Amino acid sequence: MTFRSLLTLSVCALFPAFALAAAPVPDGQPHALELRDDNFMLDGEPILIAAGEMHFGRVLPEDWEDRIKQAKAMGLNTMSFYLFWNLCEPQEGEFVFEGMTDVRRMLELCQANGMWAILRPGPYCCAEVEYGGIPWWTARYPDVKIRTDDPTYVAWSKRYIERVYQEVEDMQVTRGGPLLMVQMENEYGMVARGNNDYLKSLHGIFLDAGYEVPLFTCDPFFSAERDFGINLPGVLRGRNGLDNQRALDMTKGVIGSDPAFASELYTAWFSGWGQELATRHASIEHIVAKTGFLLDHHVSFCYYVFHGGTTFGFFNGANEFLPVQTSYDYNAPVDEAGRVTEKYHALRHLLAERLDLDLPPVPADPPVTTVPEFRLERSAALLDVLPEKPTLEAAHPATMEELGQDYGFVLYRKHFPRGIRGELELRDARDYTSVMINGREVAQSFVGYGLDTNRIMLDESGPVTLDLLVYNLGRISVITAQHSQHRARKGLDGGAWLNGDELTEWQMFSLPLPHGSTVTQAGAEHIGPTFYRGRFETAAEGGTFLDLRAWSFGVAWVNGHNLGRFWERGAQRSLFVPRHWLRDDGNEIVVLELGAAPTDPVVRGGTDIVTTEPVPFPVRLDRRNLAPPESAPES
Repeated sequence: MTFRSLLTLSVCALFPAFALAAAPVPDGQPHALELRDDNFMLDGEPILIAAGEMHFGRVLPEDWEDRIKQAKAMGLNTMSFYLFWNLCEPQEGEFVFEGMTDVRRMLELCQANGMWAILRPGPYCCAEVEYGGIPWWTARYPDVKIRTDDPTYVAWSKRYIERVYQEVEDMQVTRGGPLLMVQMENEYGMVARGNNDYLKSLHGIFLDAGYEVPLFTCDPFFSAERDFGINLPGVLRGRNGLDNQRALDMTKGVIGSDPAFASELYTAWFSGWGQELATRHASIEHIVAKTGFLLDHHVSFCYYVFHGGTTFGFFNGANEFLPVQTSYDYNAPVDEAGRVTEKYHALRHLLAERLDLDLPPVPADPPVTTVPEFRLERSAALLDVLPEKPTLEAAHPATMEELGQDYGFVLYRKHFPRGIRGELELRDARDYTSVMINGREVAQSFVGYGLDTNRIMLDESGPVTLDLLVYNLGRISVITAQHSQHRARKGLDGGAWLNGDELTEWQMFSLPLPHGSTVTQAGAEHIGPTFYRGRFETAAEGGTFLDLRAWSFGVAWVNGHNLGRFWERGAQRSLFVPRHWLRDDGNEIVVLELGAAPTDPVVRGGTDIVTTEPVPFPVRLDRRNLAPPESAPES
């Protein structure tokens, strides 16, 4: 008997059919969702919200409808979406609601497929994305205190929330649409410190914008004895991680007659580089048992996540100083490539039995294919792709934000006609720095490699060109707050010092590299960060996982699309390429290798994610106070 058969028998034995079926589907008619009598009430009738989370930016628009159909076939009646402010307003005052951020189309797909929707637009989301969803350009204004009642930050938030409302106004359930609820902010109790003024201002912004559906907040912990003091009249308080009796009792002690809502029911947990990939909360037995508990107590819930996808490009966030891995597979019911898993089938059976559902067939999995091994050639040194003129020449180094740059790299250059000798100190270089002398890398600096790697002894005769390539590894997302916002500034924030004296007069080159490099230079040496280039064809139609175990540290692009970061620290050692980014007539890959030259610069594609034993950093990066692991404070 298979594991699935055994699980099926155990589920049937433990959990008899649940009396209350899931909510009716949206029908284009106006409805009213109320919060009373310990229930969500739709037009006066109690309903159970069974939702699954998916994120804008991590799933290609071509796949949205397929994922919605998969969610419905698993027994869910609602989709939940983080919508990230930094994707919607990539430049200050310039909004984009198309492609990856077409929130209206997403809601229309929910409506067309008979699924309700929950929208979570922030302004702060976390979700392990760059700066928790707050736009990079806010860091150009260090005096503006984020996630506070600072008038400028409130005005930015107001502009964004009102603009989102323009996209979703007539998609609310009160207007005949599928949108049931909207979340404002996220886990604000963790940073509120007893000050509720910002959340009150935000509440007014949502109401004044015109949102008619119930609003809610969520936090991972609160109780009558230890409350964060963020109660707002008429606003539901969701509880992240609500999955046991103790958490339910504490929640009910605060929310009164409002329904309990497990706003994030975890299918696993995120992973930073140097950590195992999505192992916490990951077992099928865990999620089946936790779902069963919530069904027993008629608690509505949202799986975080139903489908995680991929954090493409430079969009990953950081847990304090620890960058998050590119894959957001999250051990979800639907894997990174869009295929249903054993966890999916276990939950489908549980929900069908307990909610007495006649489910549609499970949609066919999207194709995933292999790529025969192919070899890349050195294409160009990164220093050979610099712009003809510096972005800025100034006495003191400017941050990435001061240069008007969002993501990627900044190169700081200074000439020393008579050579350079002594201790070079990099102060507040965020995050990873390649130190080069006349194009040859002589040191790598990153706090994870050791707290003293920012001090480099140099003894080089002149003339010398010193290049400092600073790589933004992702702005802090866990937990982004006023006390951590200084770390959002990337680049050589504190300057460079030689033997205790500050170095001045710098050339600065912005290198956002959204699409890689088109430069090809014959005979390029790998003596510093170097581009490699190659071509490949897939064995059949479908996406693929590119195996990068031959490579050290860097980023890869396929057909101009940024697949994300790779790092030999692991555990993740492959990058997923969606089938929609691949071409029938062949594909080009560009790899920027920041580490040592690969012994054999080969890549192959497989049908599953590649992982290896992770190599932890010698410094504990997921704590505010950096320290070696043995002396790091407990959480």
